[in-house]
Amino acid sequence: MRETDWTKVLGWPGYRVYRHEINEAAKTLKLWVRRKRGNRKLVCSGCGRKLSEAYDTYEREVRDLPCFEFRTTVVIELYRVRCPDWGGEDREGAAATEQGTFQQAL
Repeated sequence: MRETDWTKVLGWPGYRVYRHEINEAAKTLKLWVRRKRGNRKLVCSGCGRKLSEAYDTYEREVRDLPCFEFRTTVVIELYRVRCPDWGGEDREGAAATEQGTFQQAL
């Protein structure tokens, strides 16, 4: 499958799959996701302030529901922002928590 097909299967609005890995012997599926180009709003998870840029990115792995017979892991690209209202560094998670799966994982 192509990454665009995996994006449709995953079904997370605002995010796209940019890499995938299938291990048939271990029955595992790993998908790497990041925001789509138009989904660039950054929101401080502490106070809700909208910010224009991130100073750092990092990845977080979460287990998702199985896809067919494969145990599925999603690697999410997240962002760190500096919020003057919140008092410094914060990890940006407001956009990610729109998804139920992310809420349970974070």
